[in-house]
Amino acid sequence: MIETVIWHSLLPVTIGENIRKFRKELKLSQFDLAKKCNFSNYMISKMERGKHDFRITEIEKLSFGLNKNINQIIAIKQG
Repeated sequence: MIETVIWHSLLPVTIGENIRKFRKELKLSQFDLAKKCNFSNYMISKMERGKHDFRITEIEKLSFGLNKNINQIIAIKQG
């Protein structure tokens, strides 16, 4: 099975910032979000810091855990 990887060099900081922002809006700890998404809290930390190569399946789990759609998770800041 081949998974699509959203390359680390393209969007990691923006995705990480979005994850952190949405997590804090929901008043979730990294541990709480990790539990909802079946990730480790270390993995959530790496994602938020832009130190993770994202797979589309991970983005899907995050969108469920954060109650956001995929486009909101990967949205790029304008300007």
